[in-house]
Amino acid sequence: MPPAIVYSDGYNHPFAESGAALCDLVRAAGWRVSAKDSIGAALAELEPADLLLVNALRWSMTQNEKYAPDRAEWAFALPDEDMRRIENHVISGGALLAMHTATICWDNQPSWPQLLGGGWQWGVSHHPPLGPIRVTLTAEGRERSAGLVDFEIVDEAYHHLSPAPDCTILAEVDAGEGPQPVAWLRTVGSGRVGVDALGHDGASLRDEGHAALIAAMLDWLGGGD
Repeated sequence: MPPAIVYSDGYNHPFAESGAALCDLVRAAGWRVSAKDSIGAALAELEPADLLLVNALRWSMTQNEKYAPDRAEWAFALPDEDMRRIENHVISGGALLAMHTATICWDNQPSWPQLLGGGWQWGVSHHPPLGPIRVTLTAEGRERSAGLVDFEIVDEAYHHLSPAPDCTILAEVDAGEGPQPVAWLRTVGSGRVGVDALGHDGASLRDEGHAALIAAMLDWLGGGD
């Protein structure tokens, strides 16, 4: 069983719940899971062939004064050496899966969204309130996933994450501004990267259609075709 490091932690989301659901999905896909609640602990255990799954929301919290009361507890800047460790892990053949709020993480590191192939842009990206959304798989997503072509979940639909041209888009959401890519895959160096911008909570992650999409992403991240 290949090893997977699942890092879950952060601000204003049910990370204990979503982290447990993700650990179950990763185990079901055949990985040996180690759960961590800090990126430092995750990277300390990370080996070249591992999957690093980031399910977290930690960033500078400087974009809006509404976050000021929470900065002392939750604001975080990723050290440069940790960013280099993540980049080198992927480039040298490791795997990375960024879930939901991970697209917002570590705004002090421009290399993070570059590695993901897209991400949250303050002043551009946004999401409607948590609510029912319909997720539509692209042709590539339908080919890879054994789940439903479309599925409905209660989640946050991130808009304007701007995935790069080399990303293979698997799923989209249209909440009134046209189709928004919310799941994709890309290769970086010898490694593989997946992004699933859905997954606010355990209910979303355990939905049959969403779980099948994640399983397909995990299969590819583990070396599948």
